[in-house]
Amino acid sequence: MLQTNQTFLITFGIILMGFLIKHYGYIKEAEGKIISKFLMHTTFPALMIISTARVNLQPALSLIPLLCLTFGALTVGTATWIFRKEPDKIRGILMMACGGSNVGLFGFPLIEGIWGTKALVYAVMFDIGNTFMTFGVVYSIGNYFASKGHGKVSVRKILKRIFSLPPVTGMFIGLLINVLHIQLPDIAFDFLETLAKANKSLVLLLMGIYLSIELNKAQLKSAFKVLAIRYFYGLLLVTALYFGLEPSLMRSVLIVLVILPIGMTILPFSDEFNFDSRVAGTMVNLTLICSFAIIWLLVLALNLTTDIG
Repeated sequence: MLQTNQTFLITFGIILMGFLIKHYGYIKEAEGKIISKFLMHTTFPALMIISTARVNLQPALSLIPLLCLTFGALTVGTATWIFRKEPDKIRGILMMACGGSNVGLFGFPLIEGIWGTKALVYAVMFDIGNTFMTFGVVYSIGNYFASKGHGKVSVRKILKRIFSLPPVTGMFIGLLINVLHIQLPDIAFDFLETLAKANKSLVLLLMGIYLSIELNKAQLKSAFKVLAIRYFYGLLLVTALYFGLEPSLMRSVLIVLVILPIGMTILPFSDEFNFDSRVAGTMVNLTLICSFAIIWLLVLALNLTTDIG
């Protein structure tokens, strides 16, 4: 568990750095939008290309993306009813927070630290479903509530915008390279890997910049409802996976994946739709803490490190 603890400490160290440079006035919260736009058009798509281009796609793993989509459907569906009376701007951000998980930045290093690189194939397959959930469903929800009251909402425009997002384009490029066995020069992958590695630090800094403890009681109450929805269905799936599958590496990794924190793409999305980024940042950080604690307990209590079949 030493590597897991190190990953946890480094993650929070970078978040703390972002919070401190904002707290002492070296950067303003509004300037975080520049970082959001930068990573959305550079490091995020690079991460998606690298993640999907080199994974060994196996037909037997094709159900894993569906697990991710099922989890998202349950959480977002419940949020639609729970937050139905909230104002559009708040409702949009709370519903976005219920769909999508932090697979690439939180899940990948944690899973690799616990089980090694052989476990990443399951995380990548889960992330394919997560990409469709994040940029298909979550982004559409935000777009809908941001556009509501400003004329007719165009589904065609929303779909066009989704498929033109750089991270989505990056995923399709990576899958195309993978399926067609396209050979790219090593320098091309080295370039993309350099960008992808920068993504983690930039997004974690952004989380620290947006971290706020000044939310009012109503906002905090709504944030905890989001956490309750995510972890209720997450733990429900943990139970189903633990008792429904034979002990194996895949089972162990999937148990961790359904407990991951909110995807950090909610931060640049909130900026784009002019939602309250402080609410988004606080929810992301709360789930980061909760998810790590729950995952740590699950790995120890269920003895998941011995599932190597």
